[in-house]
Amino acid sequence: MNRTKLLVVDDEKNIVELIRMNLTRSGFEIIPCYNGLDAIEITLTQNPDLILLDLMLPDIDGLEVCRRIRLDERIHQTPIIMLTAKSEETDKVIGLGLGADDYITKPFGLRELEARVRTVLRRVMDSKSTTAETATDTNIIQVQDITIDVNRHIVKKQDEIIEFTLSEFKILKKLAESLEHVLSRSLLLEEVTGEKSTPDLRIVDVHIRNIRKKLSDHNDSPKYIETIRGVGYKMK
Repeated sequence: MNRTKLLVVDDEKNIVELIRMNLTRSGFEIIPCYNGLDAIEITLTQNPDLILLDLMLPDIDGLEVCRRIRLDERIHQTPIIMLTAKSEETDKVIGLGLGADDYITKPFGLRELEARVRTVLRRVMDSKSTTAETATDTNIIQVQDITIDVNRHIVKKQDEIIEFTLSEFKILKKLAESLEHVLSRSLLLEEVTGEKSTPDLRIVDVHIRNIRKKLSDHNDSPKYIETIRGVGYKMK
């Protein structure tokens, strides 16, 4: 049986080795990497199931690695968890905006890291399973000029395909299924993570901001997604 492959990208070799030792014991195959350019090449050649990506790297930073991976159709769906320092709050937001699936703040516990890895992997597998089970069904959601093909994970606006990350797609789909109903941030994040509790509900705001940008929707006069202050969001 093939083991799940994790690409661990960090220029601090002791951190990579610590992660490798602990996650190998849990049944993962670890691919070590110490810079951004090699991370992109390894992702292309070895097709890891998930990337643990540090922000501060010696050549190109983690944000640029994330951006390039998300722009490459061969590898753009590879899940990414960013490793950040507490002082890098802005970079967390940018990373999520670029399509990172989650982040974990250094210093982190190895049990917490493994739990985050398994949660993101489970989220991806659940999505693939749902798509496979309903592949022969017609499952289209239409909201104004936006068409959401649930089975194929495709979003079109006026027949033009718009690329969304898995997390963004799940939030958009949930809002579209609940048209004119206000959904809380915690409910939307549960849709993404599968968990009822979360360390940071602001992740939802980042995803919504990114969805609006891709749909050319404006917060001051929204056409599609409206902010209900103190409550959450609704699609109209």
